[in-house]
Amino acid sequence: MDSLASLALATEAPTPALLNRAPQGRNDYIISRKMTKHIWIMSVYMSFIVFFLVFQGENFIPEEEGYEPQVDGYIQAGRKFTLDGEPLWEPFEAKYGVSRHYTIVFTVFVFL
Repeated sequence: MDSLASLALATEAPTPALLNRAPQGRNDYIISRKMTKHIWIMSVYMSFIVFFLVFQGENFIPEEEGYEPQVDGYIQAGRKFTLDGEPLWEPFEAKYGVSRHYTIVFTVFVFL
């Protein structure tokens, strides 16, 4: 909700003259070209990181020792199918609980 407001504050250099400036006109654009560029760059950057974690996270995020469904010491993938639609694993939620994969993805998304 506050992304556009924070980008507006972050892209304009703070100067003492800023407070003496006249208000924006009624028909002026709210989002400048510079803000639009920053929004696009950050959305591509964030999307890349989140998609990388969704599809490659199980290959490098370590799982705590003793958690049964770990694969070679790494977390179990949160998704149930590959990109081709093939089953990735048998559901194990009933016995072990859900995977931590999507919790990590969501946490990284919030921090971004």
